[in-house]
Amino acid sequence: MGKRKMIFYGVAALFAVSGVAALPSGDITGGVGCLVIAAVCAFAGAKGKAEQQADEKPAPHVTPASTNERIAETIRTKLVGVTYDNEDGENRQDILSSMTGNEEIEVEKYIFNGEPAAYVKCGNKVLGNLAAELAKDLAGKYPDARYTAEILEISGGGTHVRL
Repeated sequence: MGKRKMIFYGVAALFAVSGVAALPSGDITGGVGCLVIAAVCAFAGAKGKAEQQADEKPAPHVTPASTNERIAETIRTKLVGVTYDNEDGENRQDILSSMTGNEEIEVEKYIFNGEPAAYVKCGNKVLGNLAAELAKDLAGKYPDARYTAEILEISGGGTHVRL
């Protein structure tokens, strides 16, 4: 076990003991706070181990066994390009502001400047795009996949979708 992990686990143990000791004395806020800090420290120590293992092993390439097989990977992402107008001149933010979030949306893959890209559309209206790096990563991992998507949130800070 590395020095960093030992420190995180040691700090986690100290905060856990402090939290457990504070609860019976009636200091609920302090006790819960200490337990939360202990959990974060333990997670940080364990996370380092997972990252180290990930560095040692190459990431597997996931390929469906058949064209009908589904790969379930959920990605929560924010749309990009929502401030642009569509080819017909309609403003994407105007489209989004009239939506309830219950509409069916789809992801349409295409090539932009020689790189994989993906529109997020409602009917024939483009709402925005997946970020360029995400579209490229997905195209590399799942070259023949079709994506499903749903709107999670439409806000002034952006539109979030789940793929």
